[in-house]
Amino acid sequence: MFKSRAAALGVLLIASSLAAGCSLLPQEQAPLKPPLVKPAQAEIRTIESKTGSIVKQISGSATFVPTNIEYYQQPDAGVIHSVEARAGSAVKKGDVLVTLENDGVEVELLQREIEYERKKQTLNDTIKAGGEENIRIAKLDFKLAELLYDKAKAKAESSIVRAKKDGVISYATDLEPGDHFDAGRVLMAVAQPDGMRLSLEVTANPALADIKLGMAADVIYKEKTYKGKVTQTPASAPETADEKLRDEYGKTLYIELAKLPEGASFGAHADVTIVAARRDKVIVLPKSAVRAYFGRTFVQVLEGERRKEIDIETGLATATEYEIVKGVQEGMKIILP
Repeated sequence: MFKSRAAALGVLLIASSLAAGCSLLPQEQAPLKPPLVKPAQAEIRTIESKTGSIVKQISGSATFVPTNIEYYQQPDAGVIHSVEARAGSAVKKGDVLVTLENDGVEVELLQREIEYERKKQTLNDTIKAGGEENIRIAKLDFKLAELLYDKAKAKAESSIVRAKKDGVISYATDLEPGDHFDAGRVLMAVAQPDGMRLSLEVTANPALADIKLGMAADVIYKEKTYKGKVTQTPASAPETADEKLRDEYGKTLYIELAKLPEGASFGAHADVTIVAARRDKVIVLPKSAVRAYFGRTFVQVLEGERRKEIDIETGLATATEYEIVKGVQEGMKIILP
C-alpha cells in the first residue's frame, strides 16, 4: 500500500512539473488590428480669373540687310561653267559673276566674225570696182554676215553673267561647275550699299499669319528706339524659282526704318517687336485651363467643393493664352488640369 501511494505521488509531481514547464513558453499574441487610414484628398489646382491684357505679337533679333538688290537669273535652263563671285564680296559694274556652259559658242562666234570681216572687205572692194547691182548684192551679203555675227555675240554674251551695277554680293548660288539649273533660278544677287532694311526670321509663331504690310514695328538698336514698318511678308514676297530664296521668303519679315541708326551696317542686329493685335481689360486664361471635347469649348469651375463645367467663347489667342469673350466672369476659380 505504501508503494502504491508513492507511485501516485510521483505521477502528481511529474504532472505538476510539466505544467510548470509549459508556463515558461512564450504566449502567442493576438493579431493587431490594422490602423484606420483616411483616404488622401486629390489636390485641386485652381487659378482665379482676372482681367488683363493679351497681345499677339512677333519679336526677335533682326539683321540689317540691303534694301536695293539686283537679282540675276537666267530665262533658260543651263549648266554652270564657273562661279566667279562669292557672297560678301564687292563687285564693279561689268565684273563677271557666273559663266555658263556654251556648247561651242566661242567657235561659232569666231566663224561669224571671220565671215563678217570677209563680207566687209568684199563690200569695200565692190564699191571701188563699181557696178550698181554688184554693190547691192555685196551690201546684202554684208548685212547678213553682220546679223549672224551680232546673234553669235549675243549668244556668247548670254553665257556670261555680269554685274549691272557696283555693289556687294548678298547672295551667291551654291551650285558647282557642271551642275544643272532650272529656268528662272537666281544665280546671284548684288546689293546696293545706299540702303538697308531689317530681316526678321520667324518660325513656329502663329502670329506670323496676322502680320500685314505697313504694320508698325518698334526697333531697339544699341539701347535706342526707332520706328519702322513692315514692307514684306511671306504672303507678299516676290515669286522666285530659286528654292533657297523661296524658303527664306517663306519665313522672313522685312522692316524698313524711317531713319537708319547711326553706325548700323550690313549684318548688325537689332531687337524688333511687331504687334499684330492687342486686347485690354479682358478676361485672359492660360490655354491649359481651356478644355475642348466633341466640339465643346469649356472650363471647369470650382464652386465650394463642387465642380461645374461652363461653356465659353474664346477670342484673341497667343501661343500660351486665350482671351475669354463669353462664359467666364472675374473672380471665378478655374480648375487647372
